[in-house]
Amino acid sequence: MKTHVQKAIEKTVQTLFQFYHERKEPLHGAVWGEWMSGKTKAALKIKKADPTVKYMKFPERRITDSQFVAQVALAIGLPPKRSFLETLDLIKDAINYKKLTFTIIIDESQRLFEKKRFLSILKDITEELEYPGGLIFIFLGDRNLTKFLYNDYHSLVKRIIVRKQVSPIDRDTVETLLKKHGYSTKGSETLTKLLKKEGITTGELDIALHLARKKSVEELNGETLRVFLEAAVGGVR
Repeated sequence: MKTHVQKAIEKTVQTLFQFYHERKEPLHGAVWGEWMSGKTKAALKIKKADPTVKYMKFPERRITDSQFVAQVALAIGLPPKRSFLETLDLIKDAINYKKLTFTIIIDESQRLFEKKRFLSILKDITEELEYPGGLIFIFLGDRNLTKFLYNDYHSLVKRIIVRKQVSPIDRDTVETLLKKHGYSTKGSETLTKLLKKEGITTGELDIALHLARKKSVEELNGETLRVFLEAAVGGVR
């Protein structure tokens, strides 16, 4: 069972992979949405299902160039070397030798884009890889990511050809979560309208349904669910 966010990220992976092999040049994507819309969970599921898709999260703390390329190396299964240049060369040599194309989903990318030098490092890596070896990046973040997605911000942005905003929730995801927790999908359209009106996200609904199941609630209606949503989010907005 897949949420709308997982489907959106999977479609981005597939599109970029196809474009890369058609055009033989590095092209990237950006996906953003509200907090708790299920982006991280979706990305990890895709990584688990596809060995060519990797995942890394840009940290909140300050990091050096060496620590950043070490993260990239670890994401594709390589042990970082002692220096920045050694790790950089390791990444390039390994990908060129294996002739593999990896897609790296970088979570919390709004933090990454605040540091232009890291974008330059990613650009330099991709430009020195030899087709069919390659790295495709999908930048995953919140709405703050959009303020960096204009072409004169950094040359790498011009190569972000797939750009998607995911909604906090949609009907397919509501039905997926209802089935996950053992509830009927009858009335899912009405429920989805309510959730959208109240600004409820995928993650918040997931928590509310989990709480309802723990309390052995067999059937859900709008009022019953509202109680568990209030418990999950501290009050329906």
